[in-house]
Amino acid sequence: MKLRIAACLLASIAFSFSTANAAGVRGKDSNTSKQQRRVLQGNTPAKYLVQDIQYEHDESGRRLNLFQNLPEKLDTVELEDGLIYTVAGGFVPPGWTVSGQDIFLPPSTIIDDATATITLPNSGSDRLLEGDAYVPEVESTITEDQERNLSELRRQMAVVTGQKTVLAVKIVVSDGAYGFDPSYLECKVFGTTNGSESNCNDSYHLTNGYSECSYGKLQLTMATNDICGNDNVSSINNGVVTVTLPTARTDSDNEEVIRNAVTSALNTAFGSATSLADHLMYCLPPNTMFGGSWYSGDNGNGNGAPGLSWTSYSYNNSWLSVYSNNWCNNVGAQLHNIGHNLNLAHSNEGTQTYADQSGMMGYSYNNESTPRMCFNAAKNFQLGWYSDKTRVMTPNTATVEEACFAGDLYGTAFYGDGAAQTVGIKVNDSGSSTDVYIMFNAKTGIQSGTVEGGNQVMVVTAPGEGTSYGESKLVQKITTNTAGYLLPGFSNTVLYVDSNTPNSHASIRIETGSLCGGPTPNPTTAPPTNVPTPQPTGTPTLPQPTSSPTTAAPTNPPTPSPTVNCGGIFVKSDCNNNAACVWNGNPKTGFCASTTGSPPSPSPPPPSPPTGCPFCASTGQECCGTCIDSGKPSSRGCF
Repeated sequence: MKLRIAACLLASIAFSFSTANAAGVRGKDSNTSKQQRRVLQGNTPAKYLVQDIQYEHDESGRRLNLFQNLPEKLDTVELEDGLIYTVAGGFVPPGWTVSGQDIFLPPSTIIDDATATITLPNSGSDRLLEGDAYVPEVESTITEDQERNLSELRRQMAVVTGQKTVLAVKIVVSDGAYGFDPSYLECKVFGTTNGSESNCNDSYHLTNGYSECSYGKLQLTMATNDICGNDNVSSINNGVVTVTLPTARTDSDNEEVIRNAVTSALNTAFGSATSLADHLMYCLPPNTMFGGSWYSGDNGNGNGAPGLSWTSYSYNNSWLSVYSNNWCNNVGAQLHNIGHNLNLAHSNEGTQTYADQSGMMGYSYNNESTPRMCFNAAKNFQLGWYSDKTRVMTPNTATVEEACFAGDLYGTAFYGDGAAQTVGIKVNDSGSSTDVYIMFNAKTGIQSGTVEGGNQVMVVTAPGEGTSYGESKLVQKITTNTAGYLLPGFSNTVLYVDSNTPNSHASIRIETGSLCGGPTPNPTTAPPTNVPTPQPTGTPTLPQPTSSPTTAAPTNPPTPSPTVNCGGIFVKSDCNNNAACVWNGNPKTGFCASTTGSPPSPSPPPPSPPTGCPFCASTGQECCGTCIDSGKPSSRGCF
């Protein structure tokens, strides 16, 4: 404990010393609180960030008219102390293309702390003013290898697996405050109150939302408790800290000044705001963001729009998201804005931004624990959480394996089910960076609250090969379609939805021209069961046996048809001496029959022998000749 207190003091002294030195180069008047602009004299390391903005919408999801023509994105720059400035005029050099990339600000760049803006030279708005202070160039001692390592470290914000920490910041100003106490904020972000789940009863929130959607592959946890703090900043407890500022909401033309003041306060208390957690959530007082209660604009009906504002915003591939009051509690806004931190872009439909309401990168909703849903097919591919059950097709290669698919496409809610072999499909257009992504939006489990396209096959397009920031577009929703839907960007690749099992899966085919030759079996399934068993070659006209195979031809050779006419034998001993014959009846009136098959009808009796002759004793045979009744049986009889 003593060591930590000492570290807190050292961090505070070091930061105070650095800001005191910076005050001189910033042109800060020591006799007043007036902040002056700074002018850079040399290349200054910084980071380029894209700020994504969420506006309020009406009940149908349309952006309110007040905000129809306002930007959805802003170009910004983050300095090494974590302070972020909007680029004045929207002018950025051509090389600034990826949010989160490391840059150098050129000499004569103007930084204005009073408006939280930065003006680049030759941008048309870089006229120097009286009192501007010049910031001298500091010689860099960082080697190229160290710079590459630093760049790689900074890109780790987009890592979407493992454990990442979150710090929620309650902000209080002189004329307002985030309207909930720290324990309530803890409940809404982490699902606990004072560290206990039993005291919260929030069924869906930031941390379990990402845990469920990723099947445990991404775990968001509380920032480490920290006893450091001062009169304006509390200690960090259970993932929450409170920052109190002397400024008022109306002291500035924009909330960005308050945001930077919060970062500076955390820097002073803990040494570095950006080192406190992987993701920081700033929860502002109501009516602080653009378009608050003081806004006097027109909402399209000729009236002002009190209370209407940005709901939240965040920085792509970065550490910070900012919320207007109760939007800090809403799970939709939480997952949406942390999604931007993870480098996810908006999900659109038609010409409307945010309009894909099948997942969290569309509209956010003013509800604390609903809707319960995750992301669309393009975002799922980028996140990679279901990569082992995602099929990638490239029809342009003209091979059956790459161009054809037939099987069951399950909802992401069944990713953990062994029977679900495919939960997502990317159809790669090798001639373009924009590809097609397909999923079945089973309205159950992690997607039970999906607002749009429940239990339908969803088709979206997205640029960036599915691995980088890029806004997706929902282009088709299909319940069943046996006639086929031509995938956008392809000339002959067609999606068929043959059947639909709600809350489970759809049976689909994707065929390219005539290459697939009809339904292609999913390679993960057994061969079709309707392949006929070969007919016996001996009796092709007979119906196939339906029961035991023993009804087929006998395994032992059949007894040959008899060559002896048993019916022509009239002596019992002669009949019995022939293996193919058997005597039936008594010796006098019986008859000789074949031993195979059903007994034949008896042959007509032979002509009656002459009557009046005696019978032989040994055979019972009437004999007009000589009876021999002794010796071998074969020698007995009438002769």
